[in-house]
Order: sequence, then C-alpha cells, then structure tokens
Amino acid sequence: MKPALPSALLCACLLLSSGLTAQEGDSFSGLGVPPAPVVSALSASVSGTVVTLTWQPAPGITGSSLILRAEFPITAANESSAELRGTVDHSVTAFTDTLEGNGKYWYAVVSSDDSGSPYNFFLPASNSLILPVTAETSAYRETVLSGFSVRSRNDAVIISWNAALAGSNLVIYRSTLPFTSFSSLVPAVLVSAFTDTGGTFTDYPVPGVPYYYAVLDENSVHSGSVTFVPGGNTNGTAVEIPQELALIRRSSTQSLRPMPLPYLNPTQTARPEGVVFSSVTEERISQLAVSASGGTEARRPYIFRSDSESTSSGGDEYALRLIVNSSFRSGNYEETIERLNDFLSLRRSVQTSSRAHFYKGESLYFLGKAEDALLEFLLARDSYENQAGEWIQYSLSSLATAPVRN
Repeated sequence: MKPALPSALLCACLLLSSGLTAQEGDSFSGLGVPPAPVVSALSASVSGTVVTLTWQPAPGITGSSLILRAEFPITAANESSAELRGTVDHSVTAFTDTLEGNGKYWYAVVSSDDSGSPYNFFLPASNSLILPVTAETSAYRETVLSGFSVRSRNDAVIISWNAALAGSNLVIYRSTLPFTSFSSLVPAVLVSAFTDTGGTFTDYPVPGVPYYYAVLDENSVHSGSVTFVPGGNTNGTAVEIPQELALIRRSSTQSLRPMPLPYLNPTQTARPEGVVFSSVTEERISQLAVSASGGTEARRPYIFRSDSESTSSGGDEYALRLIVNSSFRSGNYEETIERLNDFLSLRRSVQTSSRAHFYKGESLYFLGKAEDALLEFLLARDSYENQAGEWIQYSLSSLATAPVRN
C-alpha cells in the first residue's frame, strides 16, 4: 500500500505544482510545511539513440528513485501503464537509457520511501518531462531566436520573431505571468508546436486578460536548457485584447437574420383579412411571444454526454464527472464553483478544462452573475463553440435586461 501523506505535505505539493520557486516556498517554513517528495529540474539530452536524464534529488528522501518511460505524458492517472526502466539510489542524480526506433518517449523520476513504496506525484518541469524525446533529436541543432515582438490587432495577437536556422522546430507558450525561468512553463499553456516557415503566428486569447508569450526551440525544452530573453524570445510587457472586442467572432459564415423583414406592400393592393383566433388561442400566442423574447423562459443546466455516460474510473475525466454529478446536478452552484476552482488550479487537458469552465459559467449564470459567467463561456468557446455560443447569448441577454447600476 502506498504511504499516506499528511495534509501539510499535500499542500507543499500543490504549491510546487502552482509554479512557486524554492525561494517563494521558504515563506511557508514557519508553518511546518515539508518539501514535496519529488525530484526537481528533470532534463534530458540525446546522443544518437542514448538519452541521459539528470535531476536534483528530493530533499529528505532516502528511498530509491524509479525511472519511468512511456509513449505518453506520465501522470498519476496513467503511471501504472508506464514502463519501469531502472531504479537508482536516492543519491544518484543521472540515468542513461537507450531509445528504440524513432518513437516519442516521455520520462519521469519518482521517489520512494525506505520501504520501497513510491510517492506517485508527477509535476511537469520538476520530475516529469513536458515534451517527449526522440532518437532523431541528436541530429537537430538548436536555433537562436531574436527580434521577438507581440502586437494586438482587433481580437488577435500577432507574434513575430527571427530564427537563425530556417525550418526550426518551435513551440509557443502563453501565460498570465512573465517567463523568467524553466519553471515558468508549469502554469503556462502550450499554444502551438510547429516547424518555422515564416517567423509569425496569430493567436486569439481571451479579451481583457494580460498575457505574456514565449517562442522556444523545441530541443531546448527537451533538454531543459531554456533561457528567456525579453525582446529575444519573450515579451517583457504584457499584451491585452480590449474587453469590448470579446464578442468578435472569427467565422467566415454570417449569422442568420433573427427576425423577418417588415411586410412591404408597394402596390397598395388590398391585404387579406386577418385571421381571428379564439380568446384561449390568443392568450396562448401571447404567452409564447413572451417566452420567445427570453422574458420568462427558465434555462435548464446543460451536461455534456461524456460527463453523464462515461465509465472511466480515474484521471481528469473522472474527477470532473464527480463534481458534475454531485454538486452541479443537485443545484449546489456555490459548492460547484468552489470545487471547480480547485480542479482548475492544476494543469488539465484542454478539453477537460474547457468543460470545467463551461460548468462554472453555468453555475455563475444560475447565481445571477451573468457578467462573470460570460468570461467562463468565452474560455470554453474554442473547444465547444456551439454550446458555449448559446450560453454566451443567454448571458448577454441577462446583462441587457439587468437594471443599470448607479
């Protein structure tokens, strides 16, 4: 059985996963919070088919270190499917492995206690690799980036740079915090990975939020040798899309006219006599007209099919489904928001994060906080445009009919 961790130790792990440096974490030493039982600064270098891993040891851990490898990013949800490539003493901080073929491999180093039970914590850029390594990496030369700039145009951010080598493999990250060290990639979002063909990229971030961007050579991320230079590969001043551009839709299709054109009778010919309905029918028509205008129609909570019919028993999907089918489905929206905030405090998959923002938006909407709900639906729009677009309209209608604040 895996050793139970005290709550203070769990707090330390959450602080580390939020991107705190050791210096920032020192402020909690007075509370008796021990360091997380994970190695740090894991990096990989490849020569031919040989990959060399290096890391910093976990403080206070005297058990062995387990080296795991998989053809997917290793997390607590899938670590049982990863391959154990070796075990070394806690004092050893390097390991050499051989790659087979041209596949992509992710590595993680897990510490264990004195009895050999592992602490299954996986923190990107700390004890697990963010990007995979391949045998082909050895023939790849890192490029030097310069002339980095970002500028906004309508609802888009245009990023440009100069790469010393043509056809370089690059990655773009976006964050609400400045990029200063390798640990800055932990809370950041990977926007795109691509082969450079022109030195420009266009992003469509959420309006009203200041963002920093970084363009990095993919191989430097593999090896952990990333350095950030304002004006070279990152921006020192945040760029922000104005909030009033939040509703610009990047679609080539035009919206349908919501109401028909007024009836025109240029020839002044006699119009047909109007149809007279019974009083009961007229009353029902009036009720339907009010309902169609959005005046009295009650919205029902929407739940994605994947969160109501899925049978997965672990990982992000399972954790989100627990929240949806307990707090959210029962109408406890305050608790739902609190649990979703905790859920989103850790790095999740794009699809799962988008659905979490969607449910948070619904909860805020039903609590009468349409303005806050609108931002959550905007965060979910890229992954679920139809569903989020409908609730964006609901939120805007609520804002339009809300009383004016003095």
